[in-house]
Amino acid sequence: MRTSFTLSANPTRKELDRVIFSLTGPAVVENLLMTLVSFTDTIMVGWLRSSAALAAVAMGGFLNLILTQLFAALVVAGTSLVARSWGAGEFSRARSYLGQALFLAFTIGFLVAVSGYFLSFPVLILMGLQGEALEKGVFYFRLIVLVNFLAFPAQTLFGALRGSGDTRTPMLINGFANILHIILAFLLIYGWGVVPAMGVAGAAWATAIATGLSSLIVIFLVYLGKGEFYFQLVGLKPEKPLLKELTRLASPAFWEALIFRGAQVVFMRFVSALGEVALAAHQVALSIESLSYMPGWGFAAASTTLAGQFVGARRPELAERSVMRTLKIGLTILSSFGLVFLAFGDKIALLFGGTPQVLAQAGIAIRLGGLEQPGLAVLMIVAGALRGAGDTKSPMIATFFGVFIGRLLLVYLLAFPLGLGLAGVWLATIFDWSLRAGIVYYFFKKGTWRKFF
Repeated sequence: MRTSFTLSANPTRKELDRVIFSLTGPAVVENLLMTLVSFTDTIMVGWLRSSAALAAVAMGGFLNLILTQLFAALVVAGTSLVARSWGAGEFSRARSYLGQALFLAFTIGFLVAVSGYFLSFPVLILMGLQGEALEKGVFYFRLIVLVNFLAFPAQTLFGALRGSGDTRTPMLINGFANILHIILAFLLIYGWGVVPAMGVAGAAWATAIATGLSSLIVIFLVYLGKGEFYFQLVGLKPEKPLLKELTRLASPAFWEALIFRGAQVVFMRFVSALGEVALAAHQVALSIESLSYMPGWGFAAASTTLAGQFVGARRPELAERSVMRTLKIGLTILSSFGLVFLAFGDKIALLFGGTPQVLAQAGIAIRLGGLEQPGLAVLMIVAGALRGAGDTKSPMIATFFGVFIGRLLLVYLLAFPLGLGLAGVWLATIFDWSLRAGIVYYFFKKGTWRKFF
């Protein structure tokens, strides 16, 4: 079996667990550090005790996240193709796929950076920011969106490395950058010695510097072929057959991201219509809930790699077995987070030092977020496995139904006509995650992904 990890022909559960945790561990640590960046940024800005500052960071960060996750369709396709090529022992083909993905990444990153910079003001007005929140939000968004010219190629490289089974290198580079981010954010937001206090602008500079530095590190390391990196870049030029295959696989993932993120824009507009306090409380609750994403995305990365490499090695039965074992472990861990959120949501919210009104609403949202965890676990891990195997259509179908029924229709009905406000928003998202989880699980058990090997 040609995979980047060692397993017997009929591995025991202990052997599978060893491989799962060897892939998951670095990815969890990496996501933990990335989550701490958002977590500490929100805490630091929250302690400025300005709902305008918190709303600016929330909306600016949200819009950049949309751009990043739309681009993630290309990362998904590149990761899947690299994983399957790696599992089949076609290493030169894996490098060729990476070269094409990078060609697109640099092109798209440049276009997004320039257009995002010049369109920031009207877009943030459209999203409901005004006054001080608008002024701070424009500066924050403009600065972090410019870094996408480097960040998009870097994300492509990180995805390819994970697809080949190397989750350690992305962990080390992003870990260093995220620790640097936290240090810079503290210094630049509050000031220290000769460094002036910059508030929201300091948070933006910390994000831009740390993201840019980590991107440059991985780009130059891969280009120079150093360390444990598997790829030596020989030039970025388009090759039509490979680009066609890459874009074919990326297309459903792109439409999935576009559907979800387009709905998220409307969703966030609903939240901002509830007022500045609700928007700030929503950001606090999201930052808390993101703590559960770190193991979730870690197990999702493992299921993507396992499914992709076992499909490439023509062992679909082992792919299914490894994914179900990953799901069992991940579901247990995320459900444990859910219990903590349910029991201590209001107390956890106090960490953010916001106004009493913000913290009261955030506490309710965090408790409701606890009920989202089982659905999130199934969706992350099973959808990751489907994408790794080459099935990017099934997650797209799940997203279509989930966002239009749960994230838009139910959010509107519960938050406004029924008057539940931010609590109604979070009740609707519970339904959204659960519905999507059920759909992807159905497609995985049905075995539609098996036709891709």
